[in-house]
Amino acid sequence: MVYHVNMATNPLLHETLYRRFGFNQFRPGQKEVIEASLAGEDVLAVMPTGSGKSLCYQLPSLLLPGLTLVISPLIALMKDQVDNLREKDFGQATLLNSQINSKEYRQRMRGLLNGAFKLVYIAPERLRNRSFLELTKEIPIDLLVVDEAHCISQWGHDFRPDYLWIRNFYEQLPRRPRLLALTATATPEVQRDIRAQLGIPGAMVVAAGSDRPNLYISAERVDGEREKQESVREFLRRQPGSGIIYAATRRDSEAVAAWVRDALEIPAECYHAGLPSERRSAVQEAFIKEEVRVVAATNAFGMGIDKANIRFVIHYSLPGSLEAYYQEIGRAGRDGLPAECRLLFSLKDKSLQEWFIDQSTVTREDLNLFWRTCGRFADGGRSVVPTAELEQAGLSETKQRLVVGILERLQAIRLADRDEDSLSVEPGKRPPPGAVEAALREVENRSAYRLALLATVVNWANTTRCRRTMLLAYFGEKSGGSAPRCCDNCLAAAAGEPELSREPLLVLACVRALPRGVGKKKLADILRGANAHSLSAYRYNHLIYYRALGNSSGKAVLELIDRLLADGHLTIEGREYPVVALTAAGREALRKGKLSSPGPFSR
Repeated sequence: MVYHVNMATNPLLHETLYRRFGFNQFRPGQKEVIEASLAGEDVLAVMPTGSGKSLCYQLPSLLLPGLTLVISPLIALMKDQVDNLREKDFGQATLLNSQINSKEYRQRMRGLLNGAFKLVYIAPERLRNRSFLELTKEIPIDLLVVDEAHCISQWGHDFRPDYLWIRNFYEQLPRRPRLLALTATATPEVQRDIRAQLGIPGAMVVAAGSDRPNLYISAERVDGEREKQESVREFLRRQPGSGIIYAATRRDSEAVAAWVRDALEIPAECYHAGLPSERRSAVQEAFIKEEVRVVAATNAFGMGIDKANIRFVIHYSLPGSLEAYYQEIGRAGRDGLPAECRLLFSLKDKSLQEWFIDQSTVTREDLNLFWRTCGRFADGGRSVVPTAELEQAGLSETKQRLVVGILERLQAIRLADRDEDSLSVEPGKRPPPGAVEAALREVENRSAYRLALLATVVNWANTTRCRRTMLLAYFGEKSGGSAPRCCDNCLAAAAGEPELSREPLLVLACVRALPRGVGKKKLADILRGANAHSLSAYRYNHLIYYRALGNSSGKAVLELIDRLLADGHLTIEGREYPVVALTAAGREALRKGKLSSPGPFSR
């Protein structure tokens, strides 16, 4: 479905759309966003991947008299956007980032002063650079665009502390620009937080809808690497198109690409942030030109790729959130034709994501390292700290950004200036009273939230419910109607596969009969009738449900427990010693003698 331009009321928009971009009509949401921005309103636009978010600011930049400044988190994405605009004879676009040499940077800064550019892309770190800030006070900025706006929310799936500086930046400008925040995935909670952090609580919200009925969604629980490979082998055998395989780590992306290329004899390459920029560009170009059929990549790949006929997206392991998952599968089938999205996951995938969370969590030692290093470079009330010194002390670039972001948000420090090599911190000698403890409390809350996001993905992967309905409900939407091929669960239901009603009820009954709570593994052992000392010591082997599922494997019983957890008949209680417990839906199922319909999906 598309919104047609009303030529009677907006001929200039239509003329610009056709003459400069070659389109006859707008996609859903584009026209509303553009008209609101041109009218001077602040706008938050939530539009799915491939829906044409960039047009929402590129077109207004041609019609507004002043500068359109776009804040974007990825250097590669900026370059792709500028290159695409230049191919369309949009020569008044440029970018400013750390990869530009000093001579070229000075030339572009002079061009900004002289009005040579209408559209400029920058990374959020640039907003802390003193020379850039001074320059922007002399240039009229009409439209400030926050791309990937979910990065400003600590409740979003890709929080970046540097985004928190955006509000401070525009409030210091001589004339406040109108704001346009863009994101592909944001729950209602994250949408509220984006508007609050940007200081635009009353902004117009345009949600184009996330439903992609042409995507067939499936998830498969596998037991180890060999089963993953066999599943991919079978999938690619019947899928002739090109696509992306997302892996959790750089090493995995390299290994998967090599295996697809060598074992399956399919042209494949890997892509991750650790590769030289020239290599990444070459892989992306080869993929677009159909010289490479499969790209095995980390989540660094995908943004800004101008390839509408991606026929599949495979997740080789569990993603960290449903936001990340939905954004990544949104790169498939942008031409509107059918595409497949397959998630493969094993038990160790959850542990890997938990390790990622742990590794990116700021610790007390990280905070102490930061303050000790600042103290060495303190001069009066300010400390100009070389970032190399912080890294040498043990704080990676990622940890530096997290520490500074937390302390700034708590108003424990003020980052007076930032360039490529140093931070200017006030106060620079020691933390204010209570700052470290407050920071650690915030870190704990953030980690708990990320673990909750991960638990939501696990439940979604294990569910027997309609996957599309659950995804849309998560983002606060309802399905617009049934899809021709919806998901594996709907396909199984339509095929009339027999429902295993007795086994789930036995699990629920066993949980009800337990004298004390037990974890998933012990519950499975009881149901299978395992001969373990821990079971006899607590007389679990005398329960009526001991060995109730004695003919099933441990893997099968654990999968059944996970499905009951995912569908809301069971829940996990306790953090330090988590145990399985019945929910209201589980008790109702036992009363009726059959599983009840799962309730609304929530995290």
